[in-house]
Amino acid sequence: MTASPSKAPFGGRAWLGLALAAGLMTAPVALAQSGTQPDPQLGAQPSGAPTPLWPQGPSAAGTGGPTPLGAPDYTPPAPQRSSAFEVKPLAAVMPDGGGVLDAGQGGLGQALWADSPRGLVDRVLASLPQSSPSPAARALLGRVLMSAGTAPSTSTLAAGATATKDSPRNFLGVRLERLAWLGDGKNADAMASLPTALDDAGGAEAWARLSLLTGDGAACDHMADLQKRFNDGEIQMLGVVCQVRGGATDNLMLALDIMREQGVKDDGFSRLAETAGGGQKGPLKGFTAVSAETVALARALGRGLPADVPVSQILALNPAAAAAVADLPDTAAALKLAAGDRAAGYGTLPAAALAPLYKAAKVSPGDLKNAVGVADKRQGADQRAILYQALTGETIPSLKGAILAKAVDVGDPALLAGAWGDLLAQELEQLAPGPALKDLAPAATRLLLLQGRRDLAQPWFELARQTAQDAKEGKALQAYLRLVPLAVLGGLLPSDGANWAQWLDAVKADADAPSRLRAGNTLALLMAAGEKVDEALLARTVTASEAPGVIPDAASWVRLFRSSMAGRKGEVALLALATLADAGPAATPPTVAANAVATLAAVGLKDDARRLALEAVAVQAGP
Repeated sequence: MTASPSKAPFGGRAWLGLALAAGLMTAPVALAQSGTQPDPQLGAQPSGAPTPLWPQGPSAAGTGGPTPLGAPDYTPPAPQRSSAFEVKPLAAVMPDGGGVLDAGQGGLGQALWADSPRGLVDRVLASLPQSSPSPAARALLGRVLMSAGTAPSTSTLAAGATATKDSPRNFLGVRLERLAWLGDGKNADAMASLPTALDDAGGAEAWARLSLLTGDGAACDHMADLQKRFNDGEIQMLGVVCQVRGGATDNLMLALDIMREQGVKDDGFSRLAETAGGGQKGPLKGFTAVSAETVALARALGRGLPADVPVSQILALNPAAAAAVADLPDTAAALKLAAGDRAAGYGTLPAAALAPLYKAAKVSPGDLKNAVGVADKRQGADQRAILYQALTGETIPSLKGAILAKAVDVGDPALLAGAWGDLLAQELEQLAPGPALKDLAPAATRLLLLQGRRDLAQPWFELARQTAQDAKEGKALQAYLRLVPLAVLGGLLPSDGANWAQWLDAVKADADAPSRLRAGNTLALLMAAGEKVDEALLARTVTASEAPGVIPDAASWVRLFRSSMAGRKGEVALLALATLADAGPAATPPTVAANAVATLAAVGLKDDARRLALEAVAVQAGP
């Protein structure tokens, strides 16, 4: 979600000088929270008796541990999880700032846009991608969009804002549009029912498209009014879909003519509409280019896509359209697999709908027999299909554990935190932690923490800890040590339950610049999330090498810092998300991710900060 990054990356030393000169470093805030004082000696050890590497007592997560994960999520939870909050329309102070979440339901409060200029909010929203593979990023953005509160001020609407010549767009409509792009149909419907939500053409169009892609068709009740009020070709296309849904195909040709007059050209959609108007039966054919509207029309017809549609077309669809393709009848298994895998990666397809797509994929018996070895030669949906089929077909616990460990090792944090990780966690629930599965313990802990399943992660973490303690060195110890930062963020281990000095020794932070950089990134992210780490330990990780990655533009960085100091929650949330990479915190330079985490924590969004930090730290810790 990079917002206007500079063309040339800032080097570590160059940016450090700029940040210190501007007084923008948020790390001192986290350091102050730790209750420690800076040590002038580089690499000096903290005073006091050494703390054992392993936690003392029967439980690693005492009542004094860090706040556990559990930020309210706007997406429907998996069946085995309880709902964090219930969404329902609320009366708002102003219709333009209306929402479906108040502070008690996970919203950011009535003052979330206090003193935030509308022009800035519009530009930041426009800079964000339509969705993110990061569940933590999607959850935070969804809460921001659905929160009820006074709308940002339009008195300082600046050049470049998403606005008409005389006034900005309806703010409720802008937020409805962004929520619809996330593919959250249920909550988009709730937002669309609020007063003035459909007064904005962009919001109405995005919601109507999502409604038709999900199949609920609620938008068709409003379509005649929307077509009358907005001279919009896209809305005209969606009206065609509603006509087909309702079986009224007599005037389809006229509707297509109007659509073309309004400047919309979509050959695949037009050919499909003509097929519907002519009452043609049999498999669809005659087009290979697929748009979201084409998918919605195919869904209305109850027909599958042509087998010769390229997979690349499916992978270019928005996540909601991809989820719809995965549900179309008579569609080639390869297309449905690609569509479902993409949709699940962006949170629009649940694990229950993803599983049969993986099971239907063509996998040779030989590949299934050697799934762990074959997985290294495959990627994407094909890799996951092989591993899932092998996993669900295996009954011997030790072999099932080996496949699970491989699936976790090759999965990035965002995938493991989403529907793919949910499927793996369901298989893991069939196994009981014990000495025979000690090699699986680190991967199981990592997976369950990213899934937010602290209850299930605890015994696997204890198994990894005990295995490392018995071994005292070697791979088991290294595997446990890589878990320690994740366990702290996930609530399994309090900050003072691990000896960070010993951890730095074990991960060889002093060996070379890359090792020092990884260790420093990890500690910085932990401190940004509010964990207690002595500043002297952080000093051991300072490296003279250039920090990799691109730093956001100076204006965005300065504004984020200023906004966090002023406590502007909504603005901080959007600006922090805008600094992240499009692929989420795991793909973001740690310097940037740590700053985003620290500013979110500074305005009270601590659970969101920890979830983002967990995904980022999972990359630093490695598989």
